[in-house]
Amino acid sequence: METAFMIIALASGVVLIISVMLQDSKSAGFSAAMGGSDTGQFAKGSMEELYDKITKVSAIVWIISCTIVAVIKYAA
Repeated sequence: METAFMIIALASGVVLIISVMLQDSKSAGFSAAMGGSDTGQFAKGSMEELYDKITKVSAIVWIISCTIVAVIKYAA
C-alpha cells in the first residue's frame, strides 16, 4: 500500500513540475495591460486555464499522497 502511494506521489510530482514549467509568466499580461501589445493572449487563454487546472489537481494529489505515505510510514 505504501509503495502505491509513493508511485502516485512521484507521478503527481512530475506532472506538477511539468505543468508549472509550461505556464507562461504573468509579467507578459502586466505589460499588455500597461499599453504593450500581446496579440497571442486570447489564443493561449484556454491552454493557460488547462495548465492552471492541471497544476491545482496535481498539487492536491501530491500533498494528499505524501501525507498518506508519511502517516503509513511513521504510524507503524
